[in-house]
Amino acid sequence: MIHKPLITVITAVLNDDKNIETTIRSVLEQRYDNIQYVIIDGGSTDNTKKIIESFKDKIDIFVSEKDKG
Repeated sequence: MIHKPLITVITAVLNDDKNIETTIRSVLEQRYDNIQYVIIDGGSTDNTKKIIESFKDKIDIFVSEKDKG
């Protein structure tokens, strides 16, 4: 068996409920099978968090907290 290297994909987002679902689906549809998916949300106040949470079983790490930009 050939071991494939782990690839980590990180999406940083803030208040982008218009595009975040498309972004998530794009990552999840990749054919490479050793991907770790991390989403860092800067404390969105629109529906971004709700959309991300609807994919929680497919996202490895999700952090949502206000940052300093």
